[in-house]
Amino acid sequence: MQYPIWDVPILGGGMVIAIIAIVHVVVAHFAVGAGLFTAWAEWRALRTNDQLMLKFLKDFSKYLILGPFIFGALTGVAIWFSISLVSPDATSALIHQFVWGWATEWVFFLVEIVAGYVYYYTWGKLSPGRHNMVGWIYAISAFMSLVIINGILTFMLTPGAWIETRFFWDAFLNPTYWPSLALRTISAMSLVGIFVAIIANLVKDYTREERHHIITAGGKWLIPMALMAPVSVWYFMYVPEAAVQMISGGAIAMTMFFMFGVAASTLVGLYAYFGLVWNKRYVNLETAILLGMIAFIATGAMEFVREGVRKPYIIYDYMYSNGILVDDVERLQQEGTLAWAPWTLVRLGADPENLSIEQRGEALFAAQCSRCHTLDGVNGIKPLILNWPEDSIRHSLEKLHIEQLFMPPFVGPEEDLKAMTQYLLNLHREQEAAMGLRSATSERKS
Repeated sequence: MQYPIWDVPILGGGMVIAIIAIVHVVVAHFAVGAGLFTAWAEWRALRTNDQLMLKFLKDFSKYLILGPFIFGALTGVAIWFSISLVSPDATSALIHQFVWGWATEWVFFLVEIVAGYVYYYTWGKLSPGRHNMVGWIYAISAFMSLVIINGILTFMLTPGAWIETRFFWDAFLNPTYWPSLALRTISAMSLVGIFVAIIANLVKDYTREERHHIITAGGKWLIPMALMAPVSVWYFMYVPEAAVQMISGGAIAMTMFFMFGVAASTLVGLYAYFGLVWNKRYVNLETAILLGMIAFIATGAMEFVREGVRKPYIIYDYMYSNGILVDDVERLQQEGTLAWAPWTLVRLGADPENLSIEQRGEALFAAQCSRCHTLDGVNGIKPLILNWPEDSIRHSLEKLHIEQLFMPPFVGPEEDLKAMTQYLLNLHREQEAAMGLRSATSERKS
């Protein structure tokens, strides 16, 4: 690892990525669904002379510009910024593997943006047929962005034959590519169905009957949610067995987030079917926003699970979450990881030739643990080892990847193992001293 470490106090780098990525995924899925909806709805409205729907689509396209284009662009740049700082070696590996894929995706993204602006600003200026054609250009470009990004995202969990061949198409069309694309398409269509209800309520100059007509039309886009369960089963058929074990009790956090996602998706699906499709209920602004928030929780929970079950890897069977390549483990067990991560020593201002055991342990923690663990914030190491004696800390480091499915192995010779054990033991003592001080202060106050 030839990159400096981005130390994010309290939150940790992984949580920064998770927050940005979840928001971006929801916005991006809406952009894809909105493109398909506007193109199809305009085509249908022109054929049926539905002037109300055409008026709504003009209003809807303004929110498309304000939401996905501006907010999506900001969070998209933020993702690149954060992953490049937190996991530079994984980002580098993905760029080298998918450089032309990403270049193609950026071309589609550029076409999508241009077509989206042309679509919004040419209402009443282009003929209806040409305007609808611009809408389809936007829709296809947005969907193609999803088609390409989906290959890169799924590769990280299921690289498949690429591990042996290093061939682009083996990486791109990996085992979970098609079920994941189907799931994301369903998610995009469902989100736009909900956002149609929100925007129909936000625009003031519609009557209740007009809003009902628009919301009923948008609600039909939630029907594909009925396929979410069987497609999910299809997806998990190709997910690594260890990842499935994590959501089925092997890692309680993953199990809980998975259940949140399933429950939230089911609630939205039931309301969509019985409320919007079957009974054609009117949905007011508060209910529409509540549905949107539940859908956000469902999408966010499932994205969190998708990222989490990849542990202990960041690219499955190729690179561990701390950036160490699987193929380098045997060598680094002999050589140690500090030579592999020289920036950890620069950060400490330490002389590599005269490291104290404390400095060595701190540098090793920065190199092997800090991408997922903070000291005492999110996933903090101090609370995790509270009351652990030295023997337990050492045993845990030795058996890390065996006793915890989601942890990479500790890599290094005996000297590094001792240094890391001592560093964690000192953190534990600091935590005990701090708790004792707080307890004494509390007693004096009482």
